[in-house]
Amino acid sequence: MNFLEKALECIFLPSCGICGKLGNGYLCNKCGKELEKYKIDEYTIIYNKEVGDSIEKMHIFKYEDMVRKMLLQYKFNDKSYLYKTFCEIIINNKKVFDFIKTYDIIIPVPMHKVRIKERGYNQSELISKEISKNSSIKMYKDVLIKIKNNKIQSKLKGKDRVENTKNVYKLINAEKINNRKVLIFDDIYTTGATINACISEIAKANPSKIGILTLAKD
Repeated sequence: MNFLEKALECIFLPSCGICGKLGNGYLCNKCGKELEKYKIDEYTIIYNKEVGDSIEKMHIFKYEDMVRKMLLQYKFNDKSYLYKTFCEIIINNKKVFDFIKTYDIIIPVPMHKVRIKERGYNQSELISKEISKNSSIKMYKDVLIKIKNNKIQSKLKGKDRVENTKNVYKLINAEKINNRKVLIFDDIYTTGATINACISEIAKANPSKIGILTLAKD
């Protein structure tokens, strides 16, 4: 946290992103306990046939009720400030944060420039940047870019999701992640179509390891 951010926090006390209660952080004890109902901290290792290697996966919450409402508000209702709450959850979760620290680089799933202009921010990038600031892991947004403004995945099902992510992402500046441990971050994991499309591009740079971190699993 830089001097300006510290000064602003002294003037404007941080408040819980869910209920708005002023306190010592961005998630109050009451809302934190409520969120515990949805926590899964699910860690798995899967073999990805396309890249010919094992991929680590970590999902923090079930995509249900309170978590679903928060994420929808964060993504579609101009509540960008919720990234502070999500980051507080991630950083204070020892299992999740220890998992993050095994990587060198974090890459947020990119958005197309048209979508960013409409929304005003990339929700995955805001969280990835904050994770980077609170750890030794670097965040790159100039390695994986989105070159096609495809349909919104949540409006599609099954095979349509896979088709919708073909030729959407592009690897650039591959040398930045060559032989490095790369963690891809996204907010929601549903069928895995988006993440798998990102993995396919990232793998072209020959990183030493690829992992996935998402806030919620549907």
